[in-house]
Amino acid sequence: MGGGGRVVDYPTALAAARRRFVATGALSMDALAGDLWVSRATLYRVVGNRDRLLGDVLWRLARATLRDVTRASRQSGLVGVDRLLDVSRRFRSRVARFAPVQRFLHDDPVDAVRILTTSAGGVHARMVAAWAGLLRQAVDTGELHGLPYGVEETAYLLVRIGESSLYGGVLSGIVPDDRLGDDLRRAVLCGR
Repeated sequence: MGGGGRVVDYPTALAAARRRFVATGALSMDALAGDLWVSRATLYRVVGNRDRLLGDVLWRLARATLRDVTRASRQSGLVGVDRLLDVSRRFRSRVARFAPVQRFLHDDPVDAVRILTTSAGGVHARMVAAWAGLLRQAVDTGELHGLPYGVEETAYLLVRIGESSLYGGVLSGIVPDDRLGDDLRRAVLCGR
């Protein structure tokens, strides 16, 4: 659908892509171009590529979820390792119940795993950075008394454990064991 010279910027395209993904669990660039009343060529010129755009959509959804569950966990009265484990449990639970992401994983597993867990969509790196921030804050405030590994290494390990738990069925067909995931996270945070 041609837009007759319509100008669209990245934030507008991102907002429309988010609405489409939440409604459908997918992101068709043809449909998005139609939503924005621009040509596919214009859409790609604005957003670069589908992986980047979808990665930004998924990251914004993940970031909002992580903020919500972190806030809820702080109100739970838990501290230290127990609070961080609670954050990861709450995050996993919310993502596992979020129908658009589950549809995406089911309907397009190859793209989903690539965009969520590799550099293609940038979601993984941003999630590691977010967890590093949570860990750094917990250490700086004295909630955690050091970590057995560096902050970035610990964040990376926690995120990879979480990805294995969330996407294990798609990755290997194995139903993840949430208790094992908690035990592994505790081992990473405590060094045992």
